Amino acid sequence: MTAVGGFVFSTMPSFGICLFLYGSWGVATACVFWSALIKATRKWGAKNEQGRAFGFLEGGRNFVGMTSASILMLIFAWRGAGDAALSEVILLLALFTLVLAVLVRTTMKDDMEQGEKVQKHRLTLNLAGIIEVLKLPMVWFIAIIIMTAYVGLWGAILFTPYASEIFELGAVLGGAIGTGKLWVAFFAAIAAGYLADKIGCAKAVLGLFVLMTSGFLLFGLVPGAPTLLPFLLINVTLIAVAVYALRGIYFSLLEQGGIPLAVTGIATGFVSVIGYSPDIFMPIIGGIILDANPGTVGYQNLFLVVTAFCFVGLISAYVVYRKIQVSRA
Repeated sequence: MTAVGGFVFSTMPSFGICLFLYGSWGVATACVFWSALIKATRKWGAKNEQGRAFGFLEGGRNFVGMTSASILMLIFAWRGAGDAALSEVILLLALFTLVLAVLVRTTMKDDMEQGEKVQKHRLTLNLAGIIEVLKLPMVWFIAIIIMTAYVGLWGAILFTPYASEIFELGAVLGGAIGTGKLWVAFFAAIAAGYLADKIGCAKAVLGLFVLMTSGFLLFGLVPGAPTLLPFLLINVTLIAVAVYALRGIYFSLLEQGGIPLAVTGIATGFVSVIGYSPDIFMPIIGGIILDANPGTVGYQNLFLVVTAFCFVGLISAYVVYRKIQVSRA
């Protein structure tokens, strides 16, 4: 293995550099940044405004993603769309990240004390916190909710090829559906935040799972055909609203579910490992199913698998909702 690795890095230095940079990017973002971001958002929002806080977080992330990608693409094209232009775009991204780092450093306050004794105590607290988190049933249910909702996101990713291949919309119109989902994501996340604060996060999550599960079930049972284009557009819209609204509010269950604020970072890390695991298995499952049955049947089978996951999430959401109702009685 070492010999192979040495051969790869000696003959393909650019591959080694890219791998190192990609690994560094992952460590600096998903590894250490995500839990801190969720905890900061939870602290930023009041107890009765958790849905709004996380809704604006997700909506803001989608908006920044859309606008920054559009601006950088225009700059890339304006500068010639070559290697030099790509380097300039990457440099702009790096400078933008540095500016954000300065803003975080100057505007956010660290609520942790300093000192060697405190550091040792913090380690002990975190080890105890891990055990405490693993003993909380609510954490496991939230992890299942996020995991199944993320499977729904993978199902939504299929809409572009599904529309292009089965409904014969072509690459342009199929791509338009994919682009439209991004705008739905922005508005759905923010609207879901306000809805969750009004009726309760658990009830909103439960309702959205009902909508998402029903939508994928329809795609699994109804064969796609060009004559059913209105059905495609309506169902895609409803599922997209449910998927991206869930992404906007499911972390607000940490507060309503009674997860202690002190272990929010640990809980988020544990929940995220399970919650975002579909990135590992969904491409494999999707490839196997579509290769075995190309065309309409393959997509139907895959949508039925997504439906099954969503149903598990629906049951978990109902359990969480009932637990919260009982705790308030």
